Amino acid sequence: MNPHDTTRANYDRLSRWYDWFAGSEKHYAETGLRLLDLKPGAHVLEIGCGTGHALRWLSDAGARAVGLDLSAGMLARARQAVSRRRREHAEQLEEWVELCQGDALHLPFKSSSINAVFLSFTLELFPESDIPLLLAECRRVLRWDGRLGVVALAKENTRMAQLYEWFHARWPQVVDCRPIYVHAVLIRAGFEIREARRMVLWGLPVEVVTATPS
Repeated sequence: MNPHDTTRANYDRLSRWYDWFAGSEKHYAETGLRLLDLKPGAHVLEIGCGTGHALRWLSDAGARAVGLDLSAGMLARARQAVSRRRREHAEQLEEWVELCQGDALHLPFKSSSINAVFLSFTLELFPESDIPLLLAECRRVLRWDGRLGVVALAKENTRMAQLYEWFHARWPQVVDCRPIYVHAVLIRAGFEIREARRMVLWGLPVEVVTATPS
C-alpha cells in the first residue's frame, strides 16, 4: 500500500471520531483563517478540509469555500455537517460550499483561479519529498495576488517536541503530524512570509503563517 492509500485508509477509519479528539485544533485554524483577511466572495480552497469546520467558518465569512480531502470518510462527515447547515442557511451554503475528493499533488483547479489556499495541520502530513510538489500546486492555482495560509506544528529543539517526535516515529498512524520548519519550506517553495504567529498546542509549538507568491 502506497503512502497516499495508507493515509486515506487511516482517515477513513478516524472520520467517525475525528471531531472528538481534534476539537482543540479549531482555535488555531480560526486564527489562520482570520490572518488571511479575506474579502466577501473570495474563492478559497482548503486542502485537507476534514469534517468541514473551516468550510463553515469561511461560508459564514462570505467566502466561496471549496474543500478538498483525500479521505471519502472525512468528506462524508463534512457533507453531513454542510447539509445540516443548509437546512438553517439554505441559500448561503447552497451557493458557497463545495466538496471534492482528490489528491493535493494534482489539484483539479485551473491555474490562477483561487484567491486563497488554506491548510491547517495538513502540510506536515505529507512526506518531506512531496511538500515542494504540493506547494508548487498551491502556487499554480493561486492568483497573482493570492494568499496561502498555513497552520502547522513547528520543528523546535524542545523536550516536549522531542518527545512528540519520538511517539510520531513509532506510531505515525496515531501521532500523525510531523513537526516541520514552516518558514523554510514556504520560502524554498517561492513564497514570501507576510505575517506569522507562534502559538502553543499541548506544549507543542505551532506556526500560523500567511504568505504570498514571491
